[in-house]
Formats: sequence, C-alpha cells, structure tokens
Amino acid sequence: MARGRAAALLALVLLAAGCGSHAETKAPPLPVTGPPGVVRIGLAHILWPLDPARARTRDEVALARTLFATPIRTDARGALRPGLCSTWRSAESVSWHLRCSYASSIASTLRRVRLLPGAKISAPGQRTLLIRLPAQNRELPYLLTETRAAPPGVPGPFRLVSASPQRVVAERNGLKLDFQEVEPYAAQRLFRRGRLDEAPVPLGDIQAALRNPTLKPAVRIKRLLALDLVATTPGGTLARLPAVRQVYDDTADRADYQALVPEFEAPPATSLRELPAKKIARAAVVASRAAKKQIAGLPRVAVRFAEPSNPDDAYSANLLIAAWRDLGLGLFVARGKPDARFERVLAAYPRPNAIRTALRGRQIMPIAWAVDARLVSPRVRGWSEDELGSVDYSRIRLRAPSRSR
Repeated sequence: MARGRAAALLALVLLAAGCGSHAETKAPPLPVTGPPGVVRIGLAHILWPLDPARARTRDEVALARTLFATPIRTDARGALRPGLCSTWRSAESVSWHLRCSYASSIASTLRRVRLLPGAKISAPGQRTLLIRLPAQNRELPYLLTETRAAPPGVPGPFRLVSASPQRVVAERNGLKLDFQEVEPYAAQRLFRRGRLDEAPVPLGDIQAALRNPTLKPAVRIKRLLALDLVATTPGGTLARLPAVRQVYDDTADRADYQALVPEFEAPPATSLRELPAKKIARAAVVASRAAKKQIAGLPRVAVRFAEPSNPDDAYSANLLIAAWRDLGLGLFVARGKPDARFERVLAAYPRPNAIRTALRGRQIMPIAWAVDARLVSPRVRGWSEDELGSVDYSRIRLRAPSRSR
C-alpha cells in the first residue's frame, strides 16, 4: 500500500513537471547580473557559533572549510594536499613528523577535540608537530583534514568580515562570499530572481528542477559520502529486542525512499558498503517477504521514534514511519527519550572508512546513500563540490560584466 501510494505521488510530481515544460521553455533565462565581486550563497543552516569542531551537516562543513584552515586538506577528487602542514612522514604509520605553520595551535586543538584518542601530541619547535599513535593508522593524514582539526584562532582560506546566526560575510583577494541562512523554497525563489548565486534544491524537487528548462542548466548534483539511516538508542526497545529490530530493518521501504528523497540520484543502502543496485533490490525483496511473515508473531511493543527538528529529516523519517505503520508495526513519534531516530551521517573525510569509523559501535539500519543538489548561477565560474559537499570558493570567478542589483 505504501509503495503504491508513493509511486502514485512520484508519478503526479513528474506529470506536473512535464505539463509545465512547454510554458517553462518560453521563460526568460536566469539573470547573470549581481553585485561586483560578491557571491551570494544560500544555506539551509549556518554554523553558529563559528566553531569548526561543531560542523556536522553539509552546509556547516562547507562554511567551516571556507573560514578555517586544516593541517592537511583534500582536493575535489579526495587527494591529499598541503594545508597548514606542508609535509608529513611516518615511521611504520605510528610516529608521524609534520612540518606545519602554527604547530602549537594545531597540537592544542587536536588535544582539545580528542581527535586522536591515546596519541601523544607535541610541538617541540615553531614549525614541528609530532604525533605518536597508540597503534598503526595509515589514514592519519586524512584525519587531519577534518574540520575538527582546524585551529579556530588561525587564519583560514577567507577572512571573516562579519558574522551573525543568519549571515556570514568573508573575503579573499577582492572576492566576497555572502552566506545567508534561507529556507530552501525561499532560496529557490531568490535564485530565480537573480538574488542568490547558489541555492539548495528543495527536498524532493531534483527531478522537477531537471525538467525545468530555465533551471536545468543551473542544477549541480553530487553524490555525497553520507548515509541516511535509522539509529537505535542504547537500552531502548529496538536495542533490547534484536528480532524486532531485524524485522524493522528488513521491511524498511528503501525503494520508495529512493524514489522520493534522493529521487534515484543515489542508491538504497543495506550495509556500509556500496553494492550493485540490482543485488540490493533482489536481496531486499527476499528479506522483506520473509520479515512480513514474522510480524504477527513479534512481541507487541511500542517503538518510540524521535521527532526530528529539521523539516527535511522529518519528511524523510515520516516516509519510513508511514510504511512501517502500514505493515502493522507499533511505531509512533514521541518526544523524550526515543527508541530510534532518523539521521544523515556525513563522512568527516573523503574515505569510505570515515563512515565506518563514525558509526563504530552503533546499531543502525542503513536506508540510502545521500546526494546534494544545488542551483548555481551562470555568472559563477569554477564552482565544484567534493564528496563532503565542500566547495573551494578560492577557485571561484565571476562572469563579467557584473552589475549591482
């Protein structure tokens, strides 16, 4: 029933987009004017306070990487590049010697945020950073690309001009970045009027944007190294009853979720490894059929699902909850201590191990891999996004001529 309802809803969305295509074809092109030397960027959420250790979501990480410098960084392809540290070498991946600017500030930050538990970290010289790990770890350079490793008091790629919970302005070599916290649908309207140069595509609107002749050239879609998942609470009902938890996992309607949330731009997930879509679909159908037969014999327990504060998370969670309730599972949304919650977990650095490390020791039900969809003005040149959703704004150039609005 849930699948049929979702499929019908998707068909209506696509039909509506198709019905309007003739009218949209005649629509004027997107404006290419704007204030000289200013890129106006709409974010669904601004990192506040401006502490790189607190960055978790795509928007927070993108802003943190613009304002703060990490010891090592990665490029758009995920390759390591110098940051505050120009060189790094190791002895058997245990003892690491790095040559860095602001070595003492980096050492203090690494100890404060506990990025390397059990490690001995020191800065014996002004430009020398020494790290001795309790065990081998070849991925240490990638750990030092995390936003948590960025010393807050050290100058970053862009200089902060002004900041508030709703707006952050930064500058570099005459280019200003104007980050504004804007609800996605409002951001899309501002983008179409030429008032924003970058804006998020609202959840569920990717296909509609791609079918809109005016917006299609501006759409940028990027698969993220991120998972949408349901996490169980230690000591909660699902954590105590593994048989019940397994039925929830096996009956999660990942196919409808894929159609309505990432809109076929990212595959469903049944584990922390990316598997061929056909293999996932085949295994999911078999597991779901078997699990549905077990529902009548399960203990009759109420499962409390956390009420998401983020509207996008609430939409995604409600799709899953509705499908589970249609099957007769005792699920309800409640405040207070929940038994499970919906989350999007973004890797801290561009390596598959980063997801596994972030989720180590947690009981989860993977639902789908994630995508980010943005609208980028034709006046912007050099825009690209990496697997973490970060944009190297230092490479941005604006199309000339540009006129203030």
